[in-house]
Amino acid sequence: MVMPHAPMTTTSLLLVEDDEFVRLSLARALNRAGVFSVLPAENGQHALELLDGQQVDAILTDLQMPVMDGLTLLGHLLEGGAGLPVAVMTGHRITPDLRERLQQYGIAATFTKPIDISFLADELQRSLSPATVGRMAGITLFGFLQLIEVEQKTGLIVVRAASEEGRIYFDHGRPVHAETRRAHGPEAVYEIVGWTDPKLEIFYKRTPRERTIRESLQHILMEAAQLLDESGPAAPANQHAGTRQEAAMPVETRKSEVQAALAEAMTMDGALGIALIDAASGLSLGSVGGSAMVNLELAGAAAADLVRTKLRVMTTLGLKDTMEDVMITFGKQYHLIRFLGPEQNLFLYVVLDRERSNLGMARHKLAAIGRLIAL
Repeated sequence: MVMPHAPMTTTSLLLVEDDEFVRLSLARALNRAGVFSVLPAENGQHALELLDGQQVDAILTDLQMPVMDGLTLLGHLLEGGAGLPVAVMTGHRITPDLRERLQQYGIAATFTKPIDISFLADELQRSLSPATVGRMAGITLFGFLQLIEVEQKTGLIVVRAASEEGRIYFDHGRPVHAETRRAHGPEAVYEIVGWTDPKLEIFYKRTPRERTIRESLQHILMEAAQLLDESGPAAPANQHAGTRQEAAMPVETRKSEVQAALAEAMTMDGALGIALIDAASGLSLGSVGGSAMVNLELAGAAAADLVRTKLRVMTTLGLKDTMEDVMITFGKQYHLIRFLGPEQNLFLYVVLDRERSNLGMARHKLAAIGRLIAL
């Protein structure tokens, strides 16, 4: 799966607000978010003067202001054919008449004060800079976090499940902050990855107000997988954070034995790399080989998504059977998925060179390797 491209330039935002404290606070918070470069103005007249000499990408304006209010400013913008996306904010109730007038002006978003800064930044980015926002589907949270690391992305991942919302910030592929209603830092990540059926949204270039994570992503995901296993069956997202989704990685996994078995698999003709993958999370539990062109962690996470899709197809078709292996044939490579045991919780992901490998021998060898791995 290829991550959507995110433009690297910030969005120049003209912020029009007469209250100096609110204006400075919003400007500081939005500048710190990393997406916007804020140009402040104290009223509509000041905003028009600034627009005479400077170009901006979008406008966020209050409606009630002295000298020139927001509606008068919108009228001038409409007359001048500015064509800029505009969002408005107000401390008063939005009446049906006002809402109709705002719709005539083509307002992109409307906010009622007081405004939660995180919510404001999210909605402004969706409305005024949509190219820097993406929704993810068809990939597990474990796999998506690994993808962020591999592609060294900077931004905010918002995870929603049931009534819960969690936020994980990355800086060039490294997790730097996470938060939920109950936790901050690594503990928040452990809680988030235990939520059932999460929905993912990424806001590129967003930066956190604080940094609470020092550990590597792989360390956090391994710890999360262990906590998931210890907690037992999956629970709804709105239950206590200590109850987490089931994962199929026993705590007492003998890593040396796994690595020895994987190393043995690399003696196969044409073997380029092999990884042991948890089918539920897409997390790599061990790997040998691989290269810049054969990223086993990323390929394994994508394979886990494929496996879950095939299992859903089997259920839909009413097939009372199990999968032994899956083969994907490329021009120069074979990619094999070999399951360990009838539960299909774990599988070996193997990459072979087509010219140098023997598929029959590879399948026989993988069956033997699977028996060597004591899990």
